[in-house]
Amino acid sequence: MKTAVKKWLRCTAFVGAFLMCAFAKPTVTSAKEMLTWAVPPFAPAFITDQSNLTGYAADTQNWFVQRLTDYDHTVLHIPLSRLLAEMRNTADGIRCSTTLIPTPDRREFIVFAKTVLLHLPISIVIRQEDFDRYKPFMNDQGHILLWQLLSNVDFQGAVRLERAYGGLVDSHLARYRTSDQVMEVVDDTKLLKMLALKRIDWSLYFPSEAEYYRRQSTPDQAIMALPIAGNTNLLEATIGCANTSAGRTVIKRINAIIDANPTMPWTDFYAAWLNTKDREWFEQARQQFISASIF
Repeated sequence: MKTAVKKWLRCTAFVGAFLMCAFAKPTVTSAKEMLTWAVPPFAPAFITDQSNLTGYAADTQNWFVQRLTDYDHTVLHIPLSRLLAEMRNTADGIRCSTTLIPTPDRREFIVFAKTVLLHLPISIVIRQEDFDRYKPFMNDQGHILLWQLLSNVDFQGAVRLERAYGGLVDSHLARYRTSDQVMEVVDDTKLLKMLALKRIDWSLYFPSEAEYYRRQSTPDQAIMALPIAGNTNLLEATIGCANTSAGRTVIKRINAIIDANPTMPWTDFYAAWLNTKDREWFEQARQQFISASIF
């Protein structure tokens, strides 16, 4: 009799456990897709020599990350050449980058968002105290006539060895790169020091780049960027993702965020990397860009 009772109890316990498992609500875990942000070393867009990733493009990237809540996010530090190779060949995962300039070749394997980043173009960077010396080389709009400056033997500038500055600037610079008026230096960081020591009168930089090096190496120096005639348009860059189904979905989400924020508030991160005078130039150009985009 006792044996029969024990068997009955074991059977009841088994049936009870089975029913509990059968009718219990399953635990649902929905894993988010991982979005990998590829970050090339390009200061001050991305400043990668510190423990935390900083720079205006990093801040812009984080601004969008905070609004792309459907994804988990990770950062991958790689050179631009490797980034483009991986985006060309990727089949798995989502690979995106924040500072890409669309070109016909890149459009074959990258899908791009609407314009995200706006940059001031390559400019003549001078000591602020010397501004009046450059007025004879300016047109009616206050833009430097580069070929006139380059041909003047009383002004010496410096550029980085073998650096390309864009079609218009390079075409003028090519005639004078081996002249006494132009010195070639292997390191961009030294140009601001040379300017501070008055070994040169001018150099070529992106204004944000010049301000970054000034803060790093000559923080007490006051500099300003002079627009180059024919080279005054804002440069546009944006977020691009590998051209896969998942990548196209991310870009669609990003474009919706851009459309919902027509004043481009994230561009304030870039403006913070400009000195006061260059910031005024940028803010006016940005407003013209926004107005043209809206109307």
